[in-house]
Amino acid sequence: MKIEADLVVFNGNIITMDPQKPTATALAVKSYKVLAIGEEDEVIDLVPNAERVLDLGGKTVIPGFIDAHTHLTSAGVKAAHVQLDKVESIEEAVQFLKDAVPRYPKGEWILGYNWDESEWTQKRFIQSKDLDPISKDHPIMVTRVCGHLASVNSLGLKKLGIPLNQEGVQKDRLGRPTGIFKDIEEVWEKVAPTSEQIQEGVRVGNKIANEKGITTAIDNAASGTLRHIRELETRQELTTRMIVNIPVEQIDHMIQLGLTSGMGSPLVRIGGVKIFTDGSIGAKTAFVSKGYIDDAKNKGMLLFPRERYEEVVRKAVEHNIQTVTHAIGDEAIEMVISTFENIPEKNRLREQRHRIEHAELINEYQIRRAVSLGLILSMQPNFVGRWQQPGGLYDQRFDEETVRGMNMFRVALDNGARVCFGSDGMPYSPFYGIWSATTHHNERVRLTVEEALRCYTMESAYSVFQENALGSLTVGKRADFVVLSDDILRIPADKIIDIDIEMTVVGGYVEYSSSRV
Repeated sequence: MKIEADLVVFNGNIITMDPQKPTATALAVKSYKVLAIGEEDEVIDLVPNAERVLDLGGKTVIPGFIDAHTHLTSAGVKAAHVQLDKVESIEEAVQFLKDAVPRYPKGEWILGYNWDESEWTQKRFIQSKDLDPISKDHPIMVTRVCGHLASVNSLGLKKLGIPLNQEGVQKDRLGRPTGIFKDIEEVWEKVAPTSEQIQEGVRVGNKIANEKGITTAIDNAASGTLRHIRELETRQELTTRMIVNIPVEQIDHMIQLGLTSGMGSPLVRIGGVKIFTDGSIGAKTAFVSKGYIDDAKNKGMLLFPRERYEEVVRKAVEHNIQTVTHAIGDEAIEMVISTFENIPEKNRLREQRHRIEHAELINEYQIRRAVSLGLILSMQPNFVGRWQQPGGLYDQRFDEETVRGMNMFRVALDNGARVCFGSDGMPYSPFYGIWSATTHHNERVRLTVEEALRCYTMESAYSVFQENALGSLTVGKRADFVVLSDDILRIPADKIIDIDIEMTVVGGYVEYSSSRV
Protein backbone atom coordinates (compact mmCIF):
# COMPACT_ATOMS: atom_id res chain seq x y z
CA MET A 1 0.00 0.00 0.00
CA LYS A 2 1.40 3.37 -1.03
CA ILE A 3 1.71 6.25 1.40
CA GLU A 4 -0.86 8.92 0.58
CA ALA A 5 0.42 12.48 0.56
CA ASP A 6 -1.71 15.44 1.57
CA LEU A 7 -0.02 17.61 -1.04
CA VAL A 8 2.48 17.12 -3.84
CA VAL A 9 4.03 20.07 -5.65
CA PHE A 10 6.21 19.62 -8.72
CA ASN A 11 7.81 21.47 -11.63
CA GLY A 12 9.27 24.05 -9.28
CA ASN A 13 12.54 25.81 -8.56
CA ILE A 14 12.80 25.00 -4.86
CA ILE A 15 15.45 26.74 -2.79
CA THR A 16 15.50 24.59 0.34
CA MET A 17 18.01 26.44 2.60
CA ASP A 18 19.20 22.93 3.52
CA PRO A 19 22.96 22.70 2.84
CA GLN A 20 22.64 18.91 2.36
CA LYS A 21 20.17 19.39 -0.49
CA PRO A 22 20.16 23.07 -1.58
CA THR A 23 17.72 22.74 -4.48
CA ALA A 24 14.85 20.54 -5.59
CA THR A 25 12.02 20.52 -8.10
CA ALA A 26 9.31 18.72 -6.14
CA LEU A 27 8.15 18.03 -2.59
CA ALA A 28 5.42 16.10 -0.84
CA VAL A 29 3.60 16.90 2.40
CA LYS A 30 2.05 14.52 4.92
CA SER A 31 0.56 15.46 8.30
CA TYR A 32 1.80 19.06 8.09
CA LYS A 33 5.42 18.01 7.47
CA VAL A 34 7.71 17.54 4.49
CA LEU A 35 7.40 13.88 3.54
CA ALA A 36 9.78 13.92 0.58
CA ILE A 37 11.78 16.50 -1.34
CA GLY A 38 14.04 16.21 -4.34
CA GLU A 39 13.70 15.73 -8.06
CA GLU A 40 10.36 14.78 -9.54
CA ASP A 41 11.24 11.11 -9.93
CA GLU A 42 11.64 10.97 -6.14
CA VAL A 43 8.00 11.95 -5.50
CA ILE A 44 6.27 10.79 -8.69
CA ASP A 45 4.93 7.64 -7.02
CA LEU A 46 3.04 9.80 -4.51
CA VAL A 47 1.08 11.72 -7.14
CA PRO A 48 -1.70 9.18 -7.97
CA ASN A 49 -2.89 8.92 -4.35
CA ALA A 50 -2.21 12.49 -3.26
CA GLU A 51 -5.09 14.54 -1.90
CA ARG A 52 -3.87 17.63 -3.78
CA VAL A 53 -1.34 18.10 -6.57
CA LEU A 54 0.07 21.45 -7.62
CA ASP A 55 2.06 22.22 -10.76
CA LEU A 56 4.28 25.21 -9.92
CA GLY A 57 4.95 26.02 -13.55
CA GLY A 58 8.63 26.59 -12.86
CA LYS A 59 7.99 29.12 -10.08
CA THR A 60 10.52 29.63 -7.31
CA VAL A 61 9.76 28.27 -3.84
CA ILE A 62 11.57 29.18 -0.62
CA PRO A 63 10.95 28.28 3.03
CA GLY A 64 8.39 30.49 4.74
CA PHE A 65 9.87 33.63 6.24
CA ILE A 66 10.31 33.69 10.01
CA ASP A 67 9.97 37.30 11.12
CA ALA A 68 12.07 37.41 14.28
CA HIS A 69 10.70 40.70 15.59
CA THR A 70 7.10 41.74 15.09
CA HIS A 71 4.24 43.48 16.84
CA LEU A 72 1.82 41.50 14.74
CA THR A 73 -1.21 41.50 17.02
CA SER A 74 -0.73 45.20 17.69
CA ALA A 75 -0.54 45.82 13.92
CA GLY A 76 -3.82 43.99 13.52
CA VAL A 77 -5.45 46.11 16.21
CA LYS A 78 -4.06 49.35 14.74
CA ALA A 79 -5.39 48.45 11.30
CA ALA A 80 -8.87 49.49 12.49
CA HIS A 81 -7.68 53.06 13.08
CA VAL A 82 -6.13 55.92 11.09
CA GLN A 83 -3.02 54.97 9.13
CA LEU A 84 -0.55 57.84 8.77
CA ASP A 85 2.36 55.95 7.23
CA LYS A 86 1.95 57.55 3.81
CA VAL A 87 1.29 61.16 4.83
CA GLU A 88 3.97 63.63 3.75
CA SER A 89 3.38 66.50 6.16
CA ILE A 90 1.74 67.48 9.43
CA GLU A 91 -1.00 69.19 7.43
CA GLU A 92 -1.76 65.97 5.55
CA ALA A 93 -1.79 64.00 8.81
CA VAL A 94 -4.28 66.49 10.26
CA GLN A 95 -6.49 66.13 7.19
CA PHE A 96 -6.45 62.31 7.46
CA LEU A 97 -7.56 62.63 11.08
CA LYS A 98 -10.29 65.16 10.23
CA ASP A 99 -11.66 62.80 7.60
CA ALA A 100 -11.81 60.04 10.21
CA VAL A 101 -13.77 61.99 12.84
CA PRO A 102 -17.22 60.75 11.68
CA ARG A 103 -16.10 57.16 12.28
CA TYR A 104 -15.66 57.73 16.02
CA PRO A 105 -18.52 58.29 18.51
CA LYS A 106 -18.37 61.52 20.49
CA GLY A 107 -15.95 61.24 23.40
CA GLU A 108 -14.11 58.20 21.99
CA TRP A 109 -10.37 58.30 21.35
CA ILE A 110 -9.37 58.95 17.75
CA LEU A 111 -6.17 56.97 17.22
CA GLY A 112 -3.61 57.36 14.46
CA TYR A 113 -0.44 55.37 13.85
CA ASN A 114 2.88 55.15 11.99
CA TRP A 115 3.67 58.77 11.09
CA ASP A 116 7.34 59.52 10.44
CA GLU A 117 8.43 63.15 10.51
CA SER A 118 11.93 62.24 9.27
CA GLU A 119 10.44 61.87 5.78
CA TRP A 120 8.70 65.25 5.84
CA THR A 121 10.03 68.64 4.75
CA GLN A 122 9.16 70.05 8.19
CA LYS A 123 10.98 67.55 10.37
CA ARG A 124 9.24 68.08 13.69
CA PHE A 125 6.95 66.01 15.87
CA ILE A 126 3.19 66.50 15.84
CA GLN A 127 2.01 68.55 18.84
CA SER A 128 -1.24 69.39 20.62
CA LYS A 129 -1.49 72.66 18.73
CA ASP A 130 -1.66 70.69 15.46
CA LEU A 131 -4.32 68.30 16.73
CA ASP A 132 -6.63 70.67 18.64
CA PRO A 133 -8.47 72.08 15.56
CA ILE A 134 -9.48 68.58 14.46
CA SER A 135 -12.22 68.06 17.05
CA LYS A 136 -13.41 69.50 20.34
CA ASP A 137 -15.39 66.36 21.13
CA HIS A 138 -12.71 63.69 20.83
CA PRO A 139 -9.43 63.00 22.61
CA ILE A 140 -6.84 62.28 19.91
CA MET A 141 -3.61 60.30 20.11
CA VAL A 142 -1.21 59.72 17.22
CA THR A 143 1.73 57.35 17.71
CA ARG A 144 5.00 57.68 15.81
CA VAL A 145 6.15 54.77 13.63
CA CYS A 146 8.72 53.67 16.23
CA GLY A 147 6.04 53.22 18.89
CA HIS A 148 8.12 55.17 21.41
CA LEU A 149 6.49 58.58 21.02
CA ALA A 150 2.86 59.68 21.06
CA SER A 151 1.24 63.07 20.58
CA VAL A 152 -2.16 64.01 21.99
CA ASN A 153 -4.51 66.97 21.70
CA SER A 154 -5.41 69.15 24.69
CA LEU A 155 -8.54 67.12 25.46
CA GLY A 156 -6.46 63.96 25.30
CA LEU A 157 -3.94 65.50 27.66
CA LYS A 158 -6.70 66.05 30.21
CA LYS A 159 -8.22 62.62 29.71
CA LEU A 160 -4.88 60.84 30.22
CA GLY A 161 -4.66 62.30 33.70
CA ILE A 162 -1.05 61.26 34.19
CA PRO A 163 1.65 63.21 36.10
CA LEU A 164 3.24 65.80 33.84
CA ASN A 165 6.41 66.27 35.88
CA GLN A 166 7.98 62.95 34.86
CA GLU A 167 10.73 62.20 32.37
CA GLY A 168 9.39 61.80 28.85
CA VAL A 169 6.83 64.60 29.02
CA GLN A 170 8.00 67.23 26.54
CA LYS A 171 7.43 70.87 27.48
CA ASP A 172 7.96 74.18 25.72
CA ARG A 173 10.21 77.01 26.89
CA LEU A 174 7.53 78.22 29.29
CA GLY A 175 7.20 74.80 30.88
CA ARG A 176 3.88 73.94 29.26
CA PRO A 177 3.27 70.40 27.92
CA THR A 178 3.42 70.23 24.13
CA GLY A 179 1.32 67.06 24.00
CA ILE A 180 4.37 64.90 23.17
CA PHE A 181 5.10 61.86 25.34
CA LYS A 182 8.23 59.75 24.99
CA ASP A 183 8.42 56.18 26.29
CA ILE A 184 5.78 56.52 28.99
CA GLU A 185 3.99 53.18 28.94
CA GLU A 186 1.05 54.54 30.94
CA VAL A 187 0.09 56.70 27.95
CA TRP A 188 -0.63 53.71 25.72
CA GLU A 189 -2.27 51.78 28.54
CA LYS A 190 -5.00 54.44 28.59
CA VAL A 191 -6.10 53.39 25.10
CA ALA A 192 -5.60 49.63 25.49
CA PRO A 193 -7.84 47.50 23.24
CA THR A 194 -10.69 45.31 24.50
CA SER A 195 -10.55 41.50 24.41
CA GLU A 196 -12.69 41.49 21.27
CA GLN A 197 -10.38 44.00 19.59
CA ILE A 198 -7.33 41.94 20.51
CA GLN A 199 -8.81 38.79 19.01
CA GLU A 200 -9.71 40.63 15.82
CA GLY A 201 -6.19 42.05 15.86
CA VAL A 202 -4.77 38.53 15.94
CA ARG A 203 -6.88 37.56 12.92
CA VAL A 204 -5.93 40.66 10.96
CA GLY A 205 -2.28 40.30 11.96
CA ASN A 206 -2.25 36.73 10.69
CA LYS A 207 -3.65 37.93 7.38
CA ILE A 208 -0.89 40.54 7.14
CA ALA A 209 1.68 37.81 7.69
CA ASN A 210 0.08 35.46 5.15
CA GLU A 211 0.16 38.09 2.44
CA LYS A 212 3.83 38.84 3.09
CA GLY A 213 5.00 35.22 3.09
CA ILE A 214 5.61 35.19 6.85
CA THR A 215 4.75 31.72 8.12
CA THR A 216 6.12 32.23 11.65
CA ALA A 217 5.99 35.51 13.56
CA ILE A 218 7.74 36.26 16.84
CA ASP A 219 5.19 38.61 18.39
CA ASN A 220 6.15 41.13 21.07
CA ALA A 221 2.67 41.19 22.48
CA ALA A 222 1.12 42.98 25.44
CA SER A 223 0.35 41.18 28.70
CA GLY A 224 -2.67 38.93 28.36
CA THR A 225 -2.44 38.54 24.58
CA LEU A 226 -1.24 34.95 24.71
CA ARG A 227 -4.58 33.64 26.00
CA HIS A 228 -6.41 35.27 23.09
CA ILE A 229 -3.98 33.76 20.59
CA ARG A 230 -4.42 30.38 22.23
CA GLU A 231 -8.21 30.72 22.12
CA LEU A 232 -8.11 31.38 18.38
CA GLU A 233 -5.82 28.39 17.97
CA THR A 234 -8.42 26.14 19.61
CA ARG A 235 -10.98 27.48 17.13
CA GLN A 236 -8.57 26.72 14.27
CA GLU A 237 -8.53 30.37 13.26
CA LEU A 238 -4.75 30.88 13.30
CA THR A 239 -3.11 30.91 9.88
CA THR A 240 0.43 31.82 11.01
CA ARG A 241 2.68 30.21 13.59
CA MET A 242 3.11 32.56 16.52
CA ILE A 243 5.87 32.65 19.10
CA VAL A 244 4.92 35.11 21.81
CA ASN A 245 7.45 37.06 23.83
CA ILE A 246 6.24 37.74 27.36
CA PRO A 247 6.60 41.22 28.97
CA VAL A 248 9.26 41.19 31.69
CA GLU A 249 6.65 42.21 34.26
CA GLN A 250 5.32 38.64 34.00
CA ILE A 251 8.60 36.82 34.69
CA ASP A 252 7.72 35.93 38.28
CA HIS A 253 4.42 34.42 37.12
CA MET A 254 6.32 32.35 34.54
CA ILE A 255 8.70 31.09 37.21
CA GLN A 256 5.87 30.23 39.62
CA LEU A 257 4.11 28.23 36.89
CA GLY A 258 7.33 26.59 35.71
CA LEU A 259 7.02 28.01 32.20
CA THR A 260 10.12 28.20 30.03
CA SER A 261 10.89 29.45 26.54
CA GLY A 262 9.88 27.06 23.77
CA MET A 263 6.86 25.54 25.49
CA GLY A 264 3.72 25.22 23.42
CA SER A 265 2.25 23.64 20.33
CA PRO A 266 3.33 23.64 16.68
CA LEU A 267 1.25 26.80 16.15
CA VAL A 268 1.70 28.74 19.41
CA ARG A 269 4.79 28.83 21.60
CA ILE A 270 6.18 30.87 24.46
CA GLY A 271 9.19 32.93 23.43
CA GLY A 272 11.47 34.94 25.66
CA VAL A 273 10.95 37.64 28.26
CA LYS A 274 10.85 41.02 26.54
CA ILE A 275 12.78 43.85 28.23
CA PHE A 276 13.10 47.48 27.09
CA THR A 277 16.39 49.09 28.12
CA ASP A 278 16.04 52.23 26.00
CA GLY A 279 13.79 53.97 23.48
CA SER A 280 14.23 54.74 19.79
CA ILE A 281 16.42 56.86 17.56
CA GLY A 282 13.40 58.54 15.99
CA ALA A 283 12.10 59.67 19.38
CA LYS A 284 15.67 60.57 20.49
CA THR A 285 15.28 58.23 23.45
CA ALA A 286 17.80 55.53 22.43
CA PHE A 287 20.50 55.50 25.15
CA VAL A 288 23.65 56.71 23.37
CA SER A 289 27.12 57.84 24.41
CA LYS A 290 27.65 60.83 22.10
CA GLY A 291 24.21 62.43 22.24
CA TYR A 292 22.19 63.58 19.24
CA ILE A 293 23.57 65.86 16.55
CA ASP A 294 21.00 68.60 17.22
CA ASP A 295 20.79 67.95 20.96
CA ALA A 296 24.26 66.96 22.22
CA LYS A 297 23.26 66.99 25.89
CA ASN A 298 20.49 64.50 25.26
CA LYS A 299 21.86 60.95 25.70
CA GLY A 300 18.42 59.35 25.49
CA MET A 301 16.64 57.36 28.20
CA LEU A 302 17.65 54.31 30.19
CA LEU A 303 14.26 52.69 30.71
CA PHE A 304 15.43 49.74 32.81
CA PRO A 305 17.88 50.43 35.66
CA ARG A 306 21.11 48.43 35.58
CA GLU A 307 20.56 46.82 38.99
CA ARG A 308 17.06 45.70 38.04
CA TYR A 309 18.32 44.39 34.69
CA GLU A 310 21.04 42.34 36.37
CA GLU A 311 18.44 40.92 38.75
CA VAL A 312 16.11 39.91 35.91
CA VAL A 313 18.89 38.35 33.83
CA ARG A 314 20.15 36.26 36.73
CA LYS A 315 16.61 35.15 37.48
CA ALA A 316 15.98 34.22 33.83
CA VAL A 317 19.23 32.27 33.55
CA GLU A 318 18.50 30.38 36.75
CA HIS A 319 15.03 29.38 35.56
CA ASN A 320 15.97 28.64 31.94
CA ILE A 321 14.05 31.54 30.39
CA GLN A 322 15.37 33.29 27.29
CA THR A 323 15.68 37.07 27.50
CA VAL A 324 14.80 39.27 24.55
CA THR A 325 16.30 42.69 25.27
CA HIS A 326 15.47 45.81 23.29
CA ALA A 327 18.77 47.75 23.14
CA ILE A 328 19.35 50.29 20.38
CA GLY A 329 21.91 52.79 21.65
CA ASP A 330 25.53 51.83 22.28
CA GLU A 331 25.21 52.59 26.00
CA ALA A 332 22.16 50.35 26.33
CA ILE A 333 23.96 47.60 24.40
CA GLU A 334 26.99 47.95 26.64
CA MET A 335 24.83 47.48 29.72
CA VAL A 336 23.32 44.31 28.24
CA ILE A 337 26.63 42.73 27.22
CA SER A 338 28.46 43.61 30.43
CA THR A 339 25.60 42.14 32.46
CA PHE A 340 25.91 38.81 30.68
CA GLU A 341 29.68 38.90 31.03
CA ASN A 342 29.16 38.88 34.80
CA ILE A 343 27.11 35.68 34.66
CA PRO A 344 29.41 32.76 35.55
CA GLU A 345 27.43 29.99 33.78
CA LYS A 346 28.68 30.77 30.25
CA ASN A 347 27.71 27.40 28.76
CA ARG A 348 24.23 27.81 30.11
CA LEU A 349 23.98 31.24 28.50
CA ARG A 350 24.78 29.80 25.10
CA GLU A 351 22.18 27.07 25.50
CA GLN A 352 19.52 29.62 26.43
CA ARG A 353 20.12 31.77 23.31
CA HIS A 354 19.54 35.20 24.83
CA ARG A 355 18.85 37.89 22.23
CA ILE A 356 19.64 41.56 21.76
CA GLU A 357 16.85 43.21 19.79
CA HIS A 358 17.75 45.88 17.21
CA ALA A 359 21.41 46.51 18.22
CA GLU A 360 21.49 49.42 15.77
CA LEU A 361 24.48 51.12 17.37
CA ILE A 362 26.51 48.04 18.26
CA ASN A 363 30.25 48.38 17.51
CA GLU A 364 32.65 45.67 16.39
CA TYR A 365 34.17 45.20 19.84
CA GLN A 366 30.71 44.69 21.29
CA ILE A 367 29.85 42.26 18.49
CA ARG A 368 32.86 40.09 19.35
CA ARG A 369 31.94 40.06 23.01
CA ALA A 370 28.33 39.16 22.16
CA VAL A 371 29.58 36.27 20.01
CA SER A 372 31.74 34.93 22.85
CA LEU A 373 28.65 34.87 25.09
CA GLY A 374 26.38 33.22 22.53
CA LEU A 375 24.13 36.28 22.39
CA ILE A 376 21.97 36.41 19.26
CA LEU A 377 21.68 39.71 17.39
CA SER A 378 18.04 40.15 16.35
CA MET A 379 18.37 42.93 13.76
CA GLN A 380 16.10 44.77 11.31
CA PRO A 381 17.33 45.13 7.72
CA ASN A 382 14.28 47.28 6.97
CA PHE A 383 15.85 50.06 9.04
CA VAL A 384 18.84 50.52 6.73
CA GLY A 385 16.62 50.83 3.67
CA ARG A 386 14.34 53.29 5.36
CA TRP A 387 16.63 55.36 7.59
CA GLN A 388 20.30 54.63 6.80
CA GLN A 389 20.27 56.25 3.38
CA PRO A 390 21.91 59.65 2.66
CA GLY A 391 19.77 62.38 4.21
CA GLY A 392 17.66 59.87 6.13
CA LEU A 393 16.70 59.74 9.79
CA TYR A 394 20.10 58.53 10.96
CA ASP A 395 21.84 61.48 9.26
CA GLN A 396 19.39 63.76 11.05
CA ARG A 397 20.32 62.25 14.42
CA PHE A 398 24.04 61.42 14.28
CA ASP A 399 27.33 62.39 12.66
CA GLU A 400 28.67 60.63 9.57
CA GLU A 401 31.09 58.39 11.46
CA THR A 402 28.36 57.12 13.79
CA VAL A 403 25.96 56.41 10.93
CA ARG A 404 28.63 54.47 9.03
CA GLY A 405 28.98 52.14 12.02
CA MET A 406 25.30 51.33 12.44
CA ASN A 407 23.48 48.06 11.62
CA MET A 408 26.69 46.32 10.64
CA PHE A 409 25.26 43.02 9.39
CA ARG A 410 28.37 42.24 7.33
CA VAL A 411 30.71 42.88 10.23
CA ALA A 412 28.52 40.81 12.54
CA LEU A 413 28.50 37.76 10.25
CA ASP A 414 32.22 38.07 9.56
CA ASN A 415 32.83 37.93 13.31
CA GLY A 416 30.77 34.77 13.70
CA ALA A 417 27.59 36.31 15.10
CA ARG A 418 24.24 34.57 14.92
CA VAL A 419 22.06 37.20 13.23
CA CYS A 420 18.33 36.76 12.79
CA PHE A 421 16.21 39.20 10.80
CA GLY A 422 12.88 40.73 11.70
CA SER A 423 10.87 43.59 10.24
CA ASP A 424 9.53 45.32 13.37
CA GLY A 425 6.63 46.05 11.01
CA MET A 426 8.55 48.79 9.19
CA PRO A 427 7.12 47.53 6.88
CA TYR A 428 5.99 43.90 7.19
CA SER A 429 7.88 42.87 4.09
CA PRO A 430 10.83 40.46 4.14
CA PHE A 431 11.60 41.45 0.55
CA TYR A 432 11.97 45.07 1.61
CA GLY A 433 14.41 43.94 4.28
CA ILE A 434 16.40 41.66 1.98
CA TRP A 435 16.54 44.38 -0.67
CA SER A 436 17.75 46.83 1.99
CA ALA A 437 20.50 44.52 3.24
CA THR A 438 21.77 43.40 -0.17
CA THR A 439 21.83 46.75 -1.99
CA HIS A 440 23.09 49.05 0.76
CA HIS A 441 25.94 51.39 -0.16
CA ASN A 442 27.82 50.68 3.10
CA GLU A 443 30.03 47.59 2.81
CA ARG A 444 29.84 47.12 6.60
CA VAL A 445 26.11 46.55 6.17
CA ARG A 446 25.75 44.79 2.82
CA LEU A 447 25.06 41.04 2.61
CA THR A 448 24.62 38.56 -0.22
CA VAL A 449 21.10 37.44 -1.04
CA GLU A 450 21.82 33.94 0.29
CA GLU A 451 23.04 35.36 3.60
CA ALA A 452 20.01 37.62 3.98
CA LEU A 453 17.68 34.72 3.17
CA ARG A 454 19.37 32.57 5.79
CA CYS A 455 18.97 35.32 8.40
CA TYR A 456 15.24 35.43 7.61
CA THR A 457 14.80 31.64 7.74
CA MET A 458 17.28 29.31 9.45
CA GLU A 459 18.82 31.92 11.74
CA SER A 460 15.42 33.16 12.86
CA ALA A 461 14.41 29.55 13.53
CA TYR A 462 17.55 29.05 15.63
CA SER A 463 16.78 32.19 17.62
CA VAL A 464 13.57 30.57 18.92
CA PHE A 465 14.82 26.98 19.33
CA GLN A 466 13.00 25.83 16.19
CA GLU A 467 15.86 25.00 13.82
CA ASN A 468 14.86 21.31 13.85
CA ALA A 469 11.29 22.09 12.84
CA LEU A 470 11.39 25.28 10.75
CA GLY A 471 13.64 27.38 8.54
CA SER A 472 14.42 24.96 5.70
CA LEU A 473 12.54 22.56 3.47
CA THR A 474 13.86 19.28 4.83
CA VAL A 475 12.18 15.92 5.36
CA GLY A 476 10.53 15.89 8.77
CA LYS A 477 10.29 19.65 9.15
CA ARG A 478 7.08 21.65 8.96
CA ALA A 479 5.86 22.17 5.41
CA ASP A 480 5.96 25.99 5.45
CA PHE A 481 6.86 27.59 2.14
CA VAL A 482 6.10 30.46 -0.20
CA VAL A 483 5.86 30.66 -3.97
CA LEU A 484 7.48 33.72 -5.53
CA SER A 485 6.84 35.67 -8.71
CA ASP A 486 10.58 35.70 -9.52
CA ASP A 487 13.73 33.77 -8.72
CA ILE A 488 15.22 35.68 -5.81
CA LEU A 489 18.70 34.29 -6.48
CA ARG A 490 18.76 35.25 -10.16
CA ILE A 491 17.16 38.65 -10.51
CA PRO A 492 19.26 41.76 -9.83
CA ALA A 493 19.34 42.61 -6.12
CA ASP A 494 17.74 46.00 -6.73
CA LYS A 495 14.67 44.21 -8.13
CA ILE A 496 14.10 42.02 -5.06
CA ILE A 497 11.84 44.67 -3.57
CA ASP A 498 9.44 44.09 -6.50
CA ILE A 499 8.99 40.34 -5.94
CA ASP A 500 5.42 39.31 -5.19
CA ILE A 501 4.23 36.54 -2.91
CA GLU A 502 2.02 34.33 -5.04
CA MET A 503 1.23 31.69 -2.44
CA THR A 504 1.86 31.11 1.27
CA VAL A 505 1.63 27.56 2.59
CA VAL A 506 1.66 26.76 6.32
CA GLY A 507 1.88 23.10 7.28
CA GLY A 508 0.89 22.09 3.77
CA TYR A 509 -2.24 24.27 3.72
CA VAL A 510 -2.57 27.26 1.43
CA GLU A 511 -3.25 30.28 3.65
CA TYR A 512 -2.81 32.91 0.93
CA SER A 513 -2.92 32.84 -2.84
CA SER A 514 -2.76 35.62 -5.39
CA SER A 515 -4.42 33.21 -7.86
CA ARG A 516 -1.37 33.36 -10.13
CA VAL A 517 -0.30 29.79 -9.45
